[in-house]
Amino acid sequence: MTLRRPVMKLNLSDDAITAELLAESLGRSGSAVISVNGTSMHPTLQMGWRVYLRPVKGADLRVGEIAVFRGGSYLTIHRLVWKEGPRGAQRFVFRGDYNRLRERVDPSAVIAKVVAVEIPGRKKGLERVVSLEPDVLARFYQVTYGVSRLLRPILPAAHEPGHDIGRLGRAARAAFAGIERFLALFLPERR
Repeated sequence: MTLRRPVMKLNLSDDAITAELLAESLGRSGSAVISVNGTSMHPTLQMGWRVYLRPVKGADLRVGEIAVFRGGSYLTIHRLVWKEGPRGAQRFVFRGDYNRLRERVDPSAVIAKVVAVEIPGRKKGLERVVSLEPDVLARFYQVTYGVSRLLRPILPAAHEPGHDIGRLGRAARAAFAGIERFLALFLPERR
């Protein structure tokens, strides 16, 4: 991947200023590189790897893509797994590949999407940059989201979080979670 403009390099931190610096960097140069700080996206993104970002508006982010978003006073890199609600009033559902926790955020919280990853080499100077292509989990989320949109007119109305969804709803969620965990076994450990 060739970057045409200078790239701002930042370390992800819990400081609110980091989100502002990242947004400004993306606005000025059109790209940024940040280091992964955590294991929630393992094995897709590993601790210490550097990710290349491009600015994106929440409305333009597609299910299955990995994005950076503001979560309170911190930045998070997770995968968009679902879009809830009608256009204009949507909430995005993000999830780390290595954890079960889902975060619901407003599309305006999205700052950038991950377009490439720098993988360390065995020796310093042997790093390589790999374009981030859709993997098995991205395809799973894209297909299930697409099917749900097609079936929406005949499916019962979605329940708000915290409401009882019934036996069938719980079984569907358990099956979905089981498939997620199974497909995660096929994510590349090293790229």
